[in-house]
Amino acid sequence: MQVPPPECAHPLLTAIHLVGLLPLARDMGVSYQAVQKWQRAGRMPRTEWTGETTYSQRIEALTARQVTRDQLLSKWPQTQPQGQAS
Repeated sequence: MQVPPPECAHPLLTAIHLVGLLPLARDMGVSYQAVQKWQRAGRMPRTEWTGETTYSQRIEALTARQVTRDQLLSKWPQTQPQGQAS
């Protein structure tokens, strides 16, 4: 059994850790590359705020509310690319 990442991690990364990248993408009807793009961008796609999609609600259900819609739609912690020091 995998241990979820620390609380300071991106909420999407926590969801990926809990559910798995492919099952998460498959349930939302998108490619795993799309989910990775959201992770790299540090936010959900624009369509979540315009009401065109409900990915954050689906993720909340898939993770049994361990990752909430509010967390997914809030500002995510910044992380530095690997190999760069602060």
